[in-house]
Amino acid sequence: MASASADQTVGLWDVETWRQVGRLVGHQDRVNAVAFLPNENRRVISGSWGKNVWIWDVETRKQEGGLIGHEDCVTTVAVSPDGKQIASGSRDMTVRIWDVETGKHVDERIVRHTGSIQCVAFSPHGNRIAYSSNDTTAWIWDLHTGDQMGKPLRGHKDLVTSVAFSRDGLYVVSGSADFTIRIFDAETGTPVGKPFKGHEDVVRSVTFSPDGKRLASGSSDNTARVWDVKTGKQLGAPLEGHTGRVRSVAFSPDGNWIVSGSEDYTIRIWYGEA
Repeated sequence: MASASADQTVGLWDVETWRQVGRLVGHQDRVNAVAFLPNENRRVISGSWGKNVWIWDVETRKQEGGLIGHEDCVTTVAVSPDGKQIASGSRDMTVRIWDVETGKHVDERIVRHTGSIQCVAFSPHGNRIAYSSNDTTAWIWDLHTGDQMGKPLRGHKDLVTSVAFSRDGLYVVSGSADFTIRIFDAETGTPVGKPFKGHEDVVRSVTFSPDGKRLASGSSDNTARVWDVKTGKQLGAPLEGHTGRVRSVAFSPDGNWIVSGSEDYTIRIWYGEA
């Protein structure tokens, strides 16, 4: 597992022993986002407050190259399912798509917005991206045509901090500073059901479980929570233990556990409730 930190490093962890096995050192400012290239576990992508996106070789702990072009800090990164493209979002109000091997923009395509980009995510087939902004909306773009899909994902009353596709690509989930979680139809942009309510502060991270039946969320209320997608109800008690804001949550590939990262400098793994 890889983790991004404000200590300017990327942490590497053995998921069987949960011991740290290395650090990637080289960023000159806090690291905001990190992702493995799929199907190889050899390379990691990281984005930092220092405007750059870096590609790392996990085995050598060395930088393979940098993706340079953003004019402000990189807030979010994502890797396409086939591992060939990277999407990065920034406070410069752009989303950029990069070719992994060449480090160049794909068709020089840049998605320009009217506010800082908070989160970006690829669809399961890699033909679309969803991204969220501090203007209370999220958007879906077709990467083949460069056109917006449907209408903006509207409904939140404050900035949208996090977005993620379901594994079948039919839905997008979003978390917001209005303390709620919403699900949208990925084709039409129409809200599905009512907002999920329960968090007592900003929802910082949301993700679908591999089977699409549950959601996990992390919040500035220092908790992570698990939700039933169909009913919108919280499953079990909040996952409590962190003493700082929960900035990130993720399911394991088999969906049997959840990992959460927090501003209390710790990473926690949750069993049973997950």
